[in-house]
Amino acid sequence: MYVVNSRDVKAYPLKGCQGVWVRYLLHAGVGARRIQLRLFTVEPGSSTPLERHEHEHEVYVLRGEGVLRGEGREFRLRPGDAVFVASNELHQFVNTGAEPLEFLCTKETEELPEPLR
Repeated sequence: MYVVNSRDVKAYPLKGCQGVWVRYLLHAGVGARRIQLRLFTVEPGSSTPLERHEHEHEVYVLRGEGVLRGEGREFRLRPGDAVFVASNELHQFVNTGAEPLEFLCTKETEELPEPLR
């Protein structure tokens, strides 16, 4: 077993983005060999990249307000929302509020997160 408090995990800037931070809570380095659990913080006016990739995401919004964009659609996000992004589905998380947008996000991978290699 492994327990960590998110406040004790270093926040890394998300590569290629300004105002987006990620904390790698659970990953291969602590024994989670199939799934990473990450905590994202998106500052007001910032967004994650508009991207698509092989792995799917499961997301849970903790605080703030934003939108999920992609595939010609847009969904409003608020605390308590759960999101599924399928494999190869175009997606982007945008903070549209006045406070940071925070969400938990899973990623299926056996690799260590890039900043921890």
